[in-house]
Amino acid sequence: MKGLFTKELKNIMYGFGDDRNPANDTVSVMEEILIEYITDVCLAASGPSKRARLSVEDLRKVLSRPADAKKLARMEELIFMQEDIKRARAQFEESDNPKGF
Repeated sequence: MKGLFTKELKNIMYGFGDDRNPANDTVSVMEEILIEYITDVCLAASGPSKRARLSVEDLRKVLSRPADAKKLARMEELIFMQEDIKRARAQFEESDNPKGF
């Protein structure tokens, strides 16, 4: 999994004030922290059953702690935006292909 988030992390770090090209060891440490966090959230969401697939409800439950309120709000915002994009695409496709033609 090493290197999976390198490009994105460099951009995020730059956006938060780091150098345009941060040191590789710094990016590696950040990536290790990120992967560990994602793993911990997924394990907590899977619960004792250790299911192979997680649902949005599983993630909501894990992120419902007060310390994770901002993360939960961001997740909800992204889910809403995804649904909004789906609706807009459906309307666009519907207007492109009027019924009866």
